[in-house]
Amino acid sequence: MRFVLFGVVMMLVSAACSSAADTDSQGVIAPAAAGSETYVLGQSVYETQCASCHGIEGEGQFPDAPLEPDISGLYGAPPHDETGHTWHHDDDLLLRYVREGGMGDPSRFYPMPALGDVLTDEEIFAVIAYIKTMWTQEQIDAQRERTIAIREQ
Repeated sequence: MRFVLFGVVMMLVSAACSSAADTDSQGVIAPAAAGSETYVLGQSVYETQCASCHGIEGEGQFPDAPLEPDISGLYGAPPHDETGHTWHHDDDLLLRYVREGGMGDPSRFYPMPALGDVLTDEEIFAVIAYIKTMWTQEQIDAQRERTIAIREQ
């Protein structure tokens, strides 16, 4: 039963992504191909909605010390490039972060706004596909395997 439900979820995810980010046979969002419609859309969304905090190149809010708190003791927006930890999260959690906003303790982190009412599903999938272009192939592979493993639980 769990696998049937998983299959239905993957079909819905694939349908939601069909006009933007490509997914592989397991329903994992693939990195956007350079110059593709998904890449262009994802890059545009990233530049308008994400870059002001996460950095135009994905370097994080505090590029000189991206994983350290600032003088106020708060952690900034993390890097999305290969130096960060975004690739440690499965696709479903990344989708949730974008839709619902940051889930960290607001007394320790600058809050991430919820963008679920601002962006379409197509834009959300595209921006995640764009962010994945900032990772190494090893990170892409590890994140894909993590996504699959979590969905199979």
